[in-house]
Amino acid sequence: MPDVPEVIGHFDVVRLLGKGAMGEVYEGVDKDLGRRVALKILGARHRESREFKERFLREGRALAAMNHPNIVQIYAIGEHERRPFLAMEFLDGEDLGQAIKKRGPLHPGDAAEAIRQAAIGLAQAQRADVVHRDVKPSNLVVTSAGVVKVTDFGLAKALQEDLSITATGVFVGTPDYLAPEQAMGEEVDARADVYALGCSLFHMCSGHPPFRKGGQDDHYTAVVRRHLKAERPQLKLEIQGFDEELSDLCRRMMSRRPDIRPTFDELVEKLGVISRRLGGQIPPRHQDVELVESQSTDIDSPAVEEELPSTRGWSTTMVAVVAGVAIGVGITVGVLLMAS
Repeated sequence: MPDVPEVIGHFDVVRLLGKGAMGEVYEGVDKDLGRRVALKILGARHRESREFKERFLREGRALAAMNHPNIVQIYAIGEHERRPFLAMEFLDGEDLGQAIKKRGPLHPGDAAEAIRQAAIGLAQAQRADVVHRDVKPSNLVVTSAGVVKVTDFGLAKALQEDLSITATGVFVGTPDYLAPEQAMGEEVDARADVYALGCSLFHMCSGHPPFRKGGQDDHYTAVVRRHLKAERPQLKLEIQGFDEELSDLCRRMMSRRPDIRPTFDELVEKLGVISRRLGGQIPPRHQDVELVESQSTDIDSPAVEEELPSTRGWSTTMVAVVAGVAIGVGITVGVLLMAS
């Protein structure tokens, strides 16, 4: 447990909120404005690493390029004892990953509304040429005011940015929500975030990620292989009486082919219609779901959609933890894919 500093920059530190591979997050107060903030600071053991500092500061640059109610805001960037820090909006609320763990799946209308708001925020990121690359329920926070905020842009990349600090052939992100092209270490755009939103929608409605279910091998490489090879699961086949339109949209969002996935604008429109029809609300309700026998998602199942040509002849050969932001929300991993 790190020693809690009394101050970071011109912010008084109140308490430690969480820590992970990259550093710590504290609750703080702006001395001049009296405003509560979240202070994310690079870990002391990384203060000499140019690569770790660059990864950390990338989040600040990404947030600075955006200003939107559905994206966590940044107030300041600075340095404390040769460690960069970010002062960000303090979110008084709960992330949807924790909410699902505590109380179970969301009502389909509420899940549609949560994803709709997240899509609005990510559309703003797209307009700023920023790809999040780590969208998942635990990075979607519902505030006490009933607003969904996209958080943790620690892995975000600007489309025009030189990503020399990310090795070729290594993906960054969380395997349960990882777009196939991202898993292959290829260049990604906003369509990878649409895929991750689809996986997040599936998780919110079913209570588990699309390619991780009881009885299956949950090793990172097995999950990634399912993203690359397995038949897309369908909510309408897994949950008794599930809304067919929402299920079909979710499956399209999780298409292996980026060109088949809906745009953010289309998502916002369609999810808005579905949310209103199903009475979606934020903060969300939770419900028990009645599961039915669904199609197999074994890694050897034939794919319904056309397999990505680039996946042929490739195999997952090594798993490595990478320097992603994993503060209080789980582990970020990288998988190196090599030609077999």
